[in-house]
Amino acid sequence: DKLLLEFQPHILKQHEGQPRLDFESFDRAVDAFFAHIESQKRMIRAETQQAQAEQRLEKIKKDQENRVEQLLQQQELLKEQAQLVETHADMVDKAIQVVNSALDSGMDWDQLEDLVQVEQTQNQNPVALLIHRLDLEHDAMVLRLDRLYFEDEDDKTMDVKIDLNETAFGNASNMFSKYRASKEKGQKTIEASAKALQAAEESAQRQVVDAQKRKNNVVGALQTKRKPLWFEKFNWFVTSDNYLVIAGRDAQQNEVIVKRYLRPGDAYLHADVHGAASCILRAKRRRTSDGKTQTLPLSEQALREAGHFTICRSSAWSSRMVTSAWWVEPHQVSKTAPTGEYLTVGSFMIRGKKNYLPPSQLEMGLGVLFRLGDDEGVLRHKNERRDFALMQLEEQDHEDTMLNNPSTAETAITQDEPPKEESQANSEKNVDEERQDSGKDGEDDNDAPESSNGDAEGNDEDSNSDDEETDQKSKPEQNTKKPAGKKGLSVKERKLIKKYGSLEAAQAAEEERLRAEEVKKQKGQGNKGKNKNGQQQQQPKRGKKTKMKRMAKKYADQDEEDRELALLALHAGEKDKKKEKQIEPEINEAAKEAAAQTLAILKKDASEMAEQLPKEVNEILAGCVTVQTPGSDATPVVRWDKFDAGTLEQLMELDLEEQQVAAAKRLAVLKESTRIDNFSASLAGIIRTIRKYGHEGLETEVPDDANQENTRRKTKAEKANEEETWKQTLAEEGVIDEELEDGAVDDTIELGKLTGKPHPDDLILFAVPVCAPYQTLTQYTYRVKLTPGNMKRGKAAKACVDMFMKDGQKAAHVERNKDLIKKVADTEWTHAITGDVKISAAGASKAMQKQKAQKKSKKKK
Repeated sequence: DKLLLEFQPHILKQHEGQPRLDFESFDRAVDAFFAHIESQKRMIRAETQQAQAEQRLEKIKKDQENRVEQLLQQQELLKEQAQLVETHADMVDKAIQVVNSALDSGMDWDQLEDLVQVEQTQNQNPVALLIHRLDLEHDAMVLRLDRLYFEDEDDKTMDVKIDLNETAFGNASNMFSKYRASKEKGQKTIEASAKALQAAEESAQRQVVDAQKRKNNVVGALQTKRKPLWFEKFNWFVTSDNYLVIAGRDAQQNEVIVKRYLRPGDAYLHADVHGAASCILRAKRRRTSDGKTQTLPLSEQALREAGHFTICRSSAWSSRMVTSAWWVEPHQVSKTAPTGEYLTVGSFMIRGKKNYLPPSQLEMGLGVLFRLGDDEGVLRHKNERRDFALMQLEEQDHEDTMLNNPSTAETAITQDEPPKEESQANSEKNVDEERQDSGKDGEDDNDAPESSNGDAEGNDEDSNSDDEETDQKSKPEQNTKKPAGKKGLSVKERKLIKKYGSLEAAQAAEEERLRAEEVKKQKGQGNKGKNKNGQQQQQPKRGKKTKMKRMAKKYADQDEEDRELALLALHAGEKDKKKEKQIEPEINEAAKEAAAQTLAILKKDASEMAEQLPKEVNEILAGCVTVQTPGSDATPVVRWDKFDAGTLEQLMELDLEEQQVAAAKRLAVLKESTRIDNFSASLAGIIRTIRKYGHEGLETEVPDDANQENTRRKTKAEKANEEETWKQTLAEEGVIDEELEDGAVDDTIELGKLTGKPHPDDLILFAVPVCAPYQTLTQYTYRVKLTPGNMKRGKAAKACVDMFMKDGQKAAHVERNKDLIKKVADTEWTHAITGDVKISAAGASKAMQKQKAQKKSKKKK
């Protein structure tokens, strides 16, 4: 009930005598002040909703009462009209007979109306006096009949509409039939209004109760407003291998996500279906050893799930059409339309090949993701959405690193091994034991794994080398038993140890083999690389020697003359002339002098043209292009080369000297107020303006509020500062990923804080609804399956939340999860759902049948 005016860190003198509330800190005071204001707003909102519910109920009651009253009045009117027609049946029949006889005789409608008027005014015909108005278009007329019972003189008569095709009693019978139908309708209306009124009262009562609950629980309803994630403004989900997929909700968002969020390495997905949104699969990135950012390849699983998402977010969902999506690289997406065409907002041009994905079923799921608030929880859910393709790539990189740096691998492996002599002795001993085992158990060699077979095949393929032949003969096949103490070895290293006994021996054998091959190669090149004269002979390309032999055999009987004739026939009668160097023609002195004169005419000197200008104009223009030379003397230099000679010639062609002076002054004003990059272009624009509009209206004086900062160029530090400020602004709007933590190069860190399987020990901040392909939500704790149906999104959202709330578990962490789900706004659930759906979940059919049974029981009551 308090009215808080303001909050202050210290008591001011004017507030010393007023009542106040003291707090321990200024933060608590600010929090209490705004919490009190927010609670008052919520209370006022709850009271307003309660009053609106009551007003709505009163309005419904009055509306129903008015409808019933109107029906009763209509019934009484029909009954009275029918009774009057029966009472004045003779006069009514006469009026009907007179009008019908006039019409049968072919009398015009206007003449008939004039005749009735004459009979009423002049002859006082009693039948004509009954006729109030003729409605011949509908074969009817209105008679004014005297009432049997009346209280006021004004209500003495009543207008009754009579059908000309019926008699008086026929008209009365029709009126009584309408009276009975109206009476039945009134009875049904009263019954229906009673039911509608009862339903409205129940609805209004529920709204009043809810408003009162919100009014009583204002303080408990206050909660911290969370900052939405940058991708929540789009349709989004996280794939099963932790890729982020976003799609636009309308044409404007389609334009935004392509222009702002499509990066190199990402995938643009779309479908050849009306209403399909632009979808982006965001690629993962990582830091390399040299500090650069590397884009990782996209996984096939993520592409399939993103294509499934794209199809379900299109009109294929409502039409229940199974089709396939496609994806392209970012460089294939363009906003440039072909000649003569126009691209609307949200439309893009795709150039190149489209990569079509397999068709997918129309199955989506609505799940709940929870935002983790501590590092321990993030580590606990680190491997929840594994990217097996990335894990395989990292393992391959690790193996390549170990093979490229064998000394590092050997050092890591042999840290706890005995000295070199002992290790060699042990290795030889192990080799002898393995040989004995292989000799005894020769039958077991057939059951060796594929790696052993592959090793043997590799040895056979490499048997061209003499060294490898001797190694294979001296060392038979061995089993793949892993030596003790060799943990962490790759497959290739185990093969080398098995073959040579240790990594050192394997490295030495490899170096010896390479050295022998190099020596052999050098000897062969020394013998074959020289011709008979001792000159170096060029090595022929592979297959060239055999080709030359076939050509020599084929054209053995052909001489040089035959060869030329064959080539001439092959080139359609034209000789194959080799390209010869073009000999430049000699230029005499007269031609050189003429060229120099032509160049001098075309290229004029701006300084010479400036000397021909009037003195005042020359001084003003010289002041515009005067600069200080760098150095200690800093003498001013006039840079006439900043002007084009043609522009100065155009300035001289102005008719009046006043126009030339005005143009020069205007250029000086522009130089003082703004920064000019091209003096010649600016002067040419001023000259065109003077020729078109004159020089009287030009501003030739520097304004007082001219900003001198605009006339200088920005330094590198200022540009860097502006760029940093602009990046911060874009990060606040969610346009770039600057809001991610330090060291983050993609969305992985932020997505790692979202989990669908909350642990009892997790610190959870809030819950986020997500609609994704159902196969992606298989590990989520809270999920329901959605298929195309007839249930609207709002109703489906409430049903899904009810299913989440009906979990039978009573644990503390389950209640915590349910409270977080309750705090999610209804609009978030509605926006997440695809469209009209059918809910499928464990126990969903029983729940729907139970709801229908409850509705039927209420109707019976």
